[in-house]
Amino acid sequence: MPMTNTPSSSEIFSWLQPGAWREPCIVHVTMVANARQPIFGTLMHDGTNAVVEKTAIGWVLINQQRRMLELCPEIKILADKVMPDHHHIVIQVMRTMSRSIKEVVRGYMQGCKAGARKLGFVGNLYDAPPYYRVLTHKGQLKSMIEYVYANAERSWQRKQNPDLFKMHRQTEVCGLLFTSLGNHFLLDWPNRQLVEMSRSASDGQIKQQLQYTLTQAQNGAVTYTAAISKGEQLIARTIREQGFPLVVLLNDGFPKSGSERERFYKPGGVYFEACTKGQLLLLEPFEQTFLDSSIRHATEEALRSKADVKHYDYTEIPVDSLRYRFVALNEIGRLIVAK
Repeated sequence: MPMTNTPSSSEIFSWLQPGAWREPCIVHVTMVANARQPIFGTLMHDGTNAVVEKTAIGWVLINQQRRMLELCPEIKILADKVMPDHHHIVIQVMRTMSRSIKEVVRGYMQGCKAGARKLGFVGNLYDAPPYYRVLTHKGQLKSMIEYVYANAERSWQRKQNPDLFKMHRQTEVCGLLFTSLGNHFLLDWPNRQLVEMSRSASDGQIKQQLQYTLTQAQNGAVTYTAAISKGEQLIARTIREQGFPLVVLLNDGFPKSGSERERFYKPGGVYFEACTKGQLLLLEPFEQTFLDSSIRHATEEALRSKADVKHYDYTEIPVDSLRYRFVALNEIGRLIVAK
């Protein structure tokens, strides 16, 4: 189904408004097949692009979209994608409806179930209620639509490079434990550099550090960073965009062990592309790593030094505070880079 024009600024709404489920809005809806069975299609590659060869049930999903538009003229579909075990629709509500968007989607799913039964499908078509992601800020719509249309290619790349997308729960580096995902060979790279920049760094300082970091990367260094401050984020983004290897230290980046999201987790957006090319490693320290005596000592010294520079009396902060964690990430990075 072709993508239609994006909404004007007057159509953007605050999702917190009363009755917003009926008012003009844009919603990304994801519906998952029961038990993640590949009943909607088969992922293939035509030599140029990844494609999904839809099953008869997959075509039911498409036909029901047309039916939904006939029954609900207040909406239009901005993007859609049928995947083997789930499907996406980005829906725009153009004017206030008598029904809520949830009721519209529920009716669509019931139509899909009825169509599947006519084909002889027995059992539940869907795994659970749909997941709704609502447009709330500028730039989100473009990301929504790009995500939907790139879904097949992303899934194909993940299928071709399974080791790069496997989450490891017991990665040991310098005697410390991490959850990790990506190219683990980057840990063995002999030339390493850490990017750490103050939140108060000037544009000139950031530019100077960026030039230095790029030079080192061009000479073969793997860049480590927590990517917290705007300077660190800019440098990490530039390193990634130019195709140099990058290791990102995370405070809370992976789903919890045993959680529902764990099985199907993959890094989002631009990190996915870098991971596909083997240019990225994500490292999240265990809680015991943050509490390691050497890390605690190094972090406390760094915090004390920062307080001295600003002429503050240093006061010890909790190890579970974000400030402690962010400084600790840099100290962990410093330890790895120096190994």
